[in-house]
Amino acid sequence: MVDHKKKYSQFFTDPALAEYMVKEVLHEGAKTFLDPAVGMGIFTKYAAALTDAEITACEIDPGMAERFREDNRYPVRVITGDYLEQDFPEKFDCIVCNPPYSKFQVIEKRDRYRENFRERYSVNIGGYSNLCVYFLVKSLSELNRRGRCCYIMPYEFLNTGYGREIKEYLLRSKMLVRIIKLNCNIKVFDDAVTTSCILLLENENHDEVEFVTADSVEELTGNSFSNVMKYRYSELEPKRKWLSYFGDAGSSHYDNIVKVSAFGKVSRGIATGANEFFALSLPEIQTRGLSEDACMPCIIKTPDIKQCVITDPLIRELVESNRKMFLFDGTKARTEGDFAYIRYGEEQGYHMRYLTRNRKPWYTIENKAAAPILISVFNRDKIKVVRNEAGIKNLTAFHGLYLKDADEDFTNIFFCYLITPLAQELLHRSRRECGEGLDMFEPGDLTRADMLDLRLISEADREEIRTIYRSIRAGKKPGDIEKLDGLFRRYIK
Repeated sequence: MVDHKKKYSQFFTDPALAEYMVKEVLHEGAKTFLDPAVGMGIFTKYAAALTDAEITACEIDPGMAERFREDNRYPVRVITGDYLEQDFPEKFDCIVCNPPYSKFQVIEKRDRYRENFRERYSVNIGGYSNLCVYFLVKSLSELNRRGRCCYIMPYEFLNTGYGREIKEYLLRSKMLVRIIKLNCNIKVFDDAVTTSCILLLENENHDEVEFVTADSVEELTGNSFSNVMKYRYSELEPKRKWLSYFGDAGSSHYDNIVKVSAFGKVSRGIATGANEFFALSLPEIQTRGLSEDACMPCIIKTPDIKQCVITDPLIRELVESNRKMFLFDGTKARTEGDFAYIRYGEEQGYHMRYLTRNRKPWYTIENKAAAPILISVFNRDKIKVVRNEAGIKNLTAFHGLYLKDADEDFTNIFFCYLITPLAQELLHRSRRECGEGLDMFEPGDLTRADMLDLRLISEADREEIRTIYRSIRAGKKPGDIEKLDGLFRRYIK
């Protein structure tokens, strides 16, 4: 059942949200209604109850389509097949959809879809685009004049690189009326963790777009929003992350701001493709008789690092506690134990994983230098930043910040800045919300994030920062972070 739902990217919509979306598209004179991915029929159920419009439903999953026919007795035309390859003879007055959310890697017909959309809709959809983007573009092409469309989608597409093309398309169309970002506390789907947004569009030439944040279902269904930002189309930039247009982000404007890229670059950690094989504890190394040369120290998981400064004594402590703190590099195999472990990996099929089968030899480890500052990929509330004094490498649970021509002293100052509320606020603007309070950062998000220009810090303040860093390294005293924050804010206007 789980695999089946995953195959068709099925996540079923909350009834309160579904009713709201249907009501948003219904208008006087509406005669036709379409749901491009009907599923259980939550949208068509409300449409049948609220309007006499002729209802059309499309469903790619034959089993789901049959179940829909059995469970729903109201008049509806059901089309079984791929919506993206359906040609409708008519256009529609109302379209409501919870489209499938499939990442680009699993879209089997991706190349065919992209070519088709370039030819039919003059839209160059990025190769990394989620399947839901294709659904949205096709639906907009099927709206009657003054027809309305309402989609619920993961907010991610408005805040990612691949979203640029769809944002350009929305701005060209002038159909976008409102984007409602749903607070992460609102449970949109029963079995999916994602932050979602609702798009309301109308086939008219609109002058402005509303960016709305809904903190509760009651606020949404009552259309009583406390946070509404309005922008003219000419003010919206497709290259920009649209999270900044909502009132809860990007509302504070500072001087003396540069990008993180002015000082360095953020890169992901080492990807093994099979952590079960490559990540090892000291007892496992000893039991298998692996050589010291083939096993390098490495941070495997973020929960293992509770301190904000990684030192050699801390690494020894973690190793002695039997945590997985080593990475096996088969290219450095020297002993019979090493070669036996490689054979064991092949017997278990680790050499045929997606990443390993594309490496030669498969047991090679990426050659990445240890990063002096680590930033966790997933975060709740506070972004985890770690100073890597020990020079230990890390897997993908952390991103690594590599500074350009920075000595140890400046690295410590940079780290002290990153742990302040000021820095966290600025970095947080580049987040990708995953839902239920969980945020994610891609390396590019952090590299392009705003930060204070640390070149402005005076020598006297640098000395004070050095003193506080030594305190933090020794165990962090109460007030250390507040002192740093106040110090850095002196340079913000």
